[in-house]
Amino acid sequence: MRKIEIYIITILVLVLSGCSQSFLNTQDLTQKTDATFYLTPDDAAQALTGIYSSLPNAMSPNLGIDIFIASEQMSDECYGGGGQIDHEGAIDQFQETDINEGDNAWKYYYQGIFRANTLIKKFSQITGWSSDDVKNQTLGEAYFLRAYYYFDLMKMFGGPVNGKMTGVPLITDPSAPTSKRADVDSVYAQIASDLKEAITIMPASNFTSLVGSGSGTNGHATKWAAEALMARVFLFYNGEAYGRDCSQLGSNATMPLVGGGKVTNTEVVGWIDDCVTNSGYKLASDFRNLWPYSYSNEDYGYAKNNHLKWVTEDVGANTEAIFDINYSNLNTNNYYNMNDLYLGWRMQTQMPFGYGWGFCTVSAYATWNSWDNADLRKAGSICDVNNPDEGISGYTWHGDLMNETGYWQKKYLPVNVKSPVDGHLLNYSCILYGTPENIMTDNTQSMMLIRFADVLLMGAELGSSHAQQYLDMVRSRAGLPSIPVTLANIQQERKHELAFEGIRYWDEIRWGTLEADLKTASGEPMWNAGVSSTYTPNLTRLSKTKGFLPIPTSQITLSNGKLQQNDGWNDADADRMYTTN
Repeated sequence: MRKIEIYIITILVLVLSGCSQSFLNTQDLTQKTDATFYLTPDDAAQALTGIYSSLPNAMSPNLGIDIFIASEQMSDECYGGGGQIDHEGAIDQFQETDINEGDNAWKYYYQGIFRANTLIKKFSQITGWSSDDVKNQTLGEAYFLRAYYYFDLMKMFGGPVNGKMTGVPLITDPSAPTSKRADVDSVYAQIASDLKEAITIMPASNFTSLVGSGSGTNGHATKWAAEALMARVFLFYNGEAYGRDCSQLGSNATMPLVGGGKVTNTEVVGWIDDCVTNSGYKLASDFRNLWPYSYSNEDYGYAKNNHLKWVTEDVGANTEAIFDINYSNLNTNNYYNMNDLYLGWRMQTQMPFGYGWGFCTVSAYATWNSWDNADLRKAGSICDVNNPDEGISGYTWHGDLMNETGYWQKKYLPVNVKSPVDGHLLNYSCILYGTPENIMTDNTQSMMLIRFADVLLMGAELGSSHAQQYLDMVRSRAGLPSIPVTLANIQQERKHELAFEGIRYWDEIRWGTLEADLKTASGEPMWNAGVSSTYTPNLTRLSKTKGFLPIPTSQITLSNGKLQQNDGWNDADADRMYTTN
């Protein structure tokens, strides 16, 4: 199985400044310190695991606002959902019910950055590597993760201050004190430099060869992931959020590097083409088989009638997942996928969709109604509870669910199968891994953060000479004919291919289409805790915040005022108790 157990590596750094030399002059043989750690490749591997462990925590909605759930709620794809008093739903209206909702995301991203800074700084003292490839792969992953964490922080919190787009604190030295917010270009220069270094030093190990070795990637970043992330960052940096015209993206587009120099559009296209040609990744034969609902192919009408078969998460089975988070319910460190639980159908189970909290109900006006029925991804991504082809019976309407439309996304949510013992419904993870049933810990579905279809569409948007081929590959799998490569067509293709994967919102921000897209959903009928209502987007709040999240008040307090809050989040209309919207 491809699941791996992730353990938090606690590294104790003892700071003894101010003590007399006679206070302690015996080497501590029981604790890892700066003097006794970062010496061997095994130390480096443990430190790297510690860097990775910050990511699932930062992306856990159970610990407050996370980038995945929040971006779905703020996009035109979904509404807030959840119950009447669930604070997470307020972000759908660009409001908050807790001034520290983003605190855990902020802390865990910076925890990962601190750990990456430490490994990078200490790396030169590590000896005994089995090969240069292993050495460079390890260091490259640290650079990749630091870039990944800073990019997520910029998307979430790098909003305007007094009308000027502003970065997040930029810290690259583990001993550096808390800093004020950096300028946007400084943060992106660091991200670009880290990714360029990762691309340069990491070995070009083909996915097929990794599978042949029996290891796969086990959720680790590769050269190909760094190339793909560089393209994603480059597109966002050169978008409308920073006053750039995304329709004019071309050879003149650049992104700064630390110390001068720039990453060019030509370089980024070259890296994307390299990823497509040499990585060994490829599209799964059927888009729908990427998602665990296809595992229930004997008992779920839609999966059975379409002869679906889940690719599984065995080593090498998913040829499309370039970078993902792997979860497990086999350990005690709470590394299960809480996003699935949050997105499950509220307080009810329908074969194959399991019990959850009901967040991110799907918009019919903005998503379902505009989608071509001939596109197999439509029913492959969204469940219409009134569609007899789904084989759903007995759906329970109302209760305390907010923004209820009767449409649910299918990609990330609890998936049930029938027990081979007595036929009762239970989460598929319990069958695969033989674990006891527990709705809080059952969900182990991997989160695909970068997949091959996204790489193809980014290549088309960036202007690769293979753009038409890349677009056709994605559409052909969906059963659709070729269309010309235009920005409008690529935008529509990304909307449908990457729906409900935490990508759409950031596309809308960089394209400058968010306000118009949200207006499409205006007036949609829905039920709020059983009360008939219609949806009204809060465009006033969007205008004030520009779609960025609030820096946690606790972090502003800890900085002694060095951190400035993003525009709009000190206003009276930022706070919301749940209403009927």
